Amino acid sequence: MKMPDLENKTSGPFWQAAADGRLDICWCARCDRAVWYPEQRCPACLSDTCWRTLSGLATLLSWTVVHMPINPDFETPYIPALVLPEEAPEVRIVTQLVDCDPVQLRCDMALEACFRQIRTKNGDSYQAPLFRPRA
Repeated sequence: MKMPDLENKTSGPFWQAAADGRLDICWCARCDRAVWYPEQRCPACLSDTCWRTLSGLATLLSWTVVHMPINPDFETPYIPALVLPEEAPEVRIVTQLVDCDPVQLRCDMALEACFRQIRTKNGDSYQAPLFRPRA
């Protein structure tokens, strides 16, 4: 797994926010909508984009439980998922679910972001937004 590039003008702000414990999404202020995946210009109006901090509240769209070690950077089992941020439901964030029993998961389940260190197989680490069921 490659480490996130914090210097990358397009995706770096997302990873820097995660390192600071925030969930930031690329946004077009002119259109007042999320631009995901991040781009420097809004694909609809070509305005410059900015970054908006979201609450971290989200809804579970889809998930699976991985039991076989497909990605050597993640210990099995793990739960990759697609979540919809509350303030930007048109966005699909690819993430992992943590602190939950897979049997308890349901579509449209309320989630909240939490931030964890991801370690790569070569020993590097970075902080990423993961999600868990909302209390």
